[in-house]
Amino acid sequence: MNITIKDVAKAANVSVATVSRVLNKKTNVSEEAVQAVNRAVEELGYSPNFLGRDLRKSETKRILAIIASTEQSFYSEVLRGMQDAAYSEGYDVLIATTRDDPEHEMHLLGMLFSKAVDGAVLLAPKQDNATVLGLAKKYHLALCLERMEGCDILCVTVDNERAGFDATSYLIGKGCRRIGLITTHIRSQSSIDRERGYRRALENAGIDIDESLIYYGDYGVDTGTRGCEQLMRLAKKPDAIFSISDTIAIGAMTYAIQNDIKVGKEMLFFGFDNIAYSHMFIPRLSTVEQPCYLQGKTVVEKLIGNIKSGTPDTTTYMLPHSLILRDSTGD
Repeated sequence: MNITIKDVAKAANVSVATVSRVLNKKTNVSEEAVQAVNRAVEELGYSPNFLGRDLRKSETKRILAIIASTEQSFYSEVLRGMQDAAYSEGYDVLIATTRDDPEHEMHLLGMLFSKAVDGAVLLAPKQDNATVLGLAKKYHLALCLERMEGCDILCVTVDNERAGFDATSYLIGKGCRRIGLITTHIRSQSSIDRERGYRRALENAGIDIDESLIYYGDYGVDTGTRGCEQLMRLAKKPDAIFSISDTIAIGAMTYAIQNDIKVGKEMLFFGFDNIAYSHMFIPRLSTVEQPCYLQGKTVVEKLIGNIKSGTPDTTTYMLPHSLILRDSTGD
């Protein structure tokens, strides 16, 4: 037999409205009524129909976080920040992965269209700018980690161009003049911006940009290994390598170590993200740290603010990054 809210009200000797207020954590209920309702719920084994309640209230208190995969360790801190911010506001975060498939991403965004979630955060968007902007005008949508150029949408990230500039400038300050770059064929905005920062730092220092010093691959560790191998085959070898991710940088350093190149002395290496492995790998990797937890926390706080507000915030918030200096740059 299905237990209804009327059964709970009868057993607790209160009105249906009182039961509803207790189940929805309202404060305008006496402690005696709260105890009576909770006791009746437990004794009867009543389970509220949350889906029906969500449809009636036109809200779910759920936010969808869409990421490419769970393989990137820095995502865990971003998601932890999102979950903490959501929980403090009475929301839950649902996490889904796309495996870099745009069709799958759009399928997941269908949860917005069907009102299964109140809002969504894209951490590695696969749709084009026009599509994302169009969706943002109709639904509560935000970007985290990755901005989209020319897209007027709430976004929380770091200044990736400035971060690439700072990392490359640091290597220049250490006396390096032939600085290699290992980046990706996949033109995410962050990889584009980090490359722009690399190029700007060289230009500012009066160093000619040698396109042969730039290697394009993917985000895997093998890209770092192959990239370092190719750069070391040049007639004029690099004296430093900046990689747009720690995973790539660790692959590059692995090749150097296997070929008796003294990391931090004969060649300097700089990564990006400050993943846990960057300080466990020996020699430890110098890297750019972005505030992952704070980015996740901030984007959910701002998105919930948009959900509650009639005036959406479409600001791009760039949080501060920092350089973490270790063995790979001789520090």
